[in-house]
Amino acid sequence: MHVAIIGAGFSGMLSAYLLKKKGIEVTVYEKEAVLGGHCRTLLNRDLVVELGTVICFSQHIKELLLELDISYSERFTYRNFLDEDFRKVEHLSHEEILSLMEELPRLEGLIKAYSCTEKSHNYGKITDLMIPLSEFLMKHNLNTIGQVIAPHLSSYGFGSIDEIQAYYALNVFDVKTIYSFIKGDKLLFVDEGMSEIIRKLSRNISDIRYSVVVRNIESQGEKVRIDTDFDSSVYDKVLITTKLPNDVIKDSLYNELMKKIDTNPYITCAYEVENRNIVTTYYKANLGKKECIQFFHTYKEKDKTILVAYAYGTGDAPLVNQITEDIRKSGISVKHLITARQWYIFPHLKSGNLTEDFYWALTEHQKESSICLIGSLVSKPSISHLYVAVKEFIGTTFP
Repeated sequence: MHVAIIGAGFSGMLSAYLLKKKGIEVTVYEKEAVLGGHCRTLLNRDLVVELGTVICFSQHIKELLLELDISYSERFTYRNFLDEDFRKVEHLSHEEILSLMEELPRLEGLIKAYSCTEKSHNYGKITDLMIPLSEFLMKHNLNTIGQVIAPHLSSYGFGSIDEIQAYYALNVFDVKTIYSFIKGDKLLFVDEGMSEIIRKLSRNISDIRYSVVVRNIESQGEKVRIDTDFDSSVYDKVLITTKLPNDVIKDSLYNELMKKIDTNPYITCAYEVENRNIVTTYYKANLGKKECIQFFHTYKEKDKTILVAYAYGTGDAPLVNQITEDIRKSGISVKHLITARQWYIFPHLKSGNLTEDFYWALTEHQKESSICLIGSLVSKPSISHLYVAVKEFIGTTFP
């Protein structure tokens, strides 16, 4: 058997690694000149700086790190919040914390009732959760929970609670994840950076095609043909991990999905700043807003500090300059900009396109097709969830 994988991000390279372990021939197509997608690490002298995926929860992902013999650390991440005048403010007051403790058990009950459970790592059937998260929380008198979820949703690229549907939001930030943030649980950091995971996953994959754009994917009987600008190849199965342009996939359901999928434009800006005690900081006044800094995280080693800021929007000069100015207004002395990286993240369907049985129909369709969608196109987007979802898919599809 010969399987082609479109996209060499975390899901694509994990799939290739797992298939290779089963003795299956694999070809990976990647439109960029480098592997990894959002797993992108910048090396700056002794510092390992993440430009894409920042951190990850330790659940599930430890298993992969141990298998690949990758060192990691678990540590606490302290958070500051700034108001519109760049002054420190509380995230929640004492009264709001008490209210939150009353709301969380009710949210947990609602999630179970709506079958939006933690058991599945893929999107599934949707019941009454296609309304914006803010509307859902207001409907059920869960206003304090919104204040907890909002900073993290927008800061990690999932959008404003007034825009993102409750279905997606409650799959991204389930009750367990909310509790983890409240308690300040330790988070997992890969010592040599997320790019090290990709390097280890790819080391036994001999057929990786870099800077190659796929133009056509079409079933031919039980086989699938892939056309690029340079050649055509036929495979037994094709796994797609990324949003593709309209009409590339000659399958009506998949093509319709690609037309409806939206992503959020997002940039990361890395700076060298004056060395001082700086912690992860969220800009409360900007949360969920386009063309604004959402938060920053820092990496330190002796006398050197790198700050990585995260913002919605496209990485043009005005936005980068505004991010730089906001960091300076926060009392931080910026030495220089190292790089600005544009991302398009969180593939999702906006209101009007998302229907109750959409992902269920997609799952059923894949059972009969030699073309399958995997990764964040159909799964909860955290690295931990993607790992389990891809592993389960490969295990059941290629027994």
